[in-house]
Amino acid sequence: MALAAAYRALSLQSLMRALRGTVAISGMILFIILGAITFSQILSFSGATQGIVTAILGHGLSTLAILAGMMTLLIFLGIFVDQVSMMLITLPVYMPIVQRLDIDLIWFGVLYLICMQLGLLLPPHGLLLMTMKGVAPPQVTMAHIFRAVVPYIAMSIVLLLIIIAFPAIATWLPNILG
Repeated sequence: MALAAAYRALSLQSLMRALRGTVAISGMILFIILGAITFSQILSFSGATQGIVTAILGHGLSTLAILAGMMTLLIFLGIFVDQVSMMLITLPVYMPIVQRLDIDLIWFGVLYLICMQLGLLLPPHGLLLMTMKGVAPPQVTMAHIFRAVVPYIAMSIVLLLIIIAFPAIATWLPNILG
């Protein structure tokens, strides 16, 4: 607000327009969070979470195969869903699986965050792509943005594979700090 006032762009009309936009966006985000929390609670109270965990672990898949499936689902969800909703939907199911498989929580958290970020970058509906389009000049098309994001997607995939292959990369500093 101080900068807007300094540039003489602050008026009651522009302030009210900004506040209306903020309320609208905040309301949408809160309703998404409300829906995700409700979904999470229904899964928990109905026992569906335990059933899903038992079904997944009952297939006899390796830890790496289950982890790959969880990460793939996260990447797919990231194309369509925001981060908070993704966490509220998946963590009630993922955490019991991670704990039963005795997966390092820090390592899993790093993989989880990389996959969420990767999903948000993937075309055609990645939320970060839409954000980039919103702040880009009008002459920048979605095709330009899709091409520009390819190196970041490639680097994220390589980083994900490296951290899966060498978990110590993600865990050495927390282990040193205690």
